[in-house]
Amino acid sequence: MRLRFGHFALTTVLAFGIAGCGGSSEPTESQMKDAMDYAMNHPPGEPAGDPITITFFKKEACDNPTPQGYKCTFTVKVSSRNIGASMYNNIPYAEFYKDKESGKWAMRPPF
Repeated sequence: MRLRFGHFALTTVLAFGIAGCGGSSEPTESQMKDAMDYAMNHPPGEPAGDPITITFFKKEACDNPTPQGYKCTFTVKVSSRNIGASMYNNIPYAEFYKDKESGKWAMRPPF
């Protein structure tokens, strides 16, 4: 009986240990949408212009992780008074990575 209990306890500990390592799992659809929204409305080194709103976002798939993050494909539809924002409607993929400072998902656009 002790041997079975010992195996059960070890299996339980290992299962929780593996589940706790989920920090490297791919981003969810909502995390990707939030990262894209932030990247569009807070361009680095430029003042924020007219706000860009994501009206539709659908995650499709993510490749295996690389040192740059996850290359994920998606379908997106944005709207803004800024006519240049429509270029985001033609982006089929981007790199998503976990920002070390904030702990949030961030996006590297493919352009």
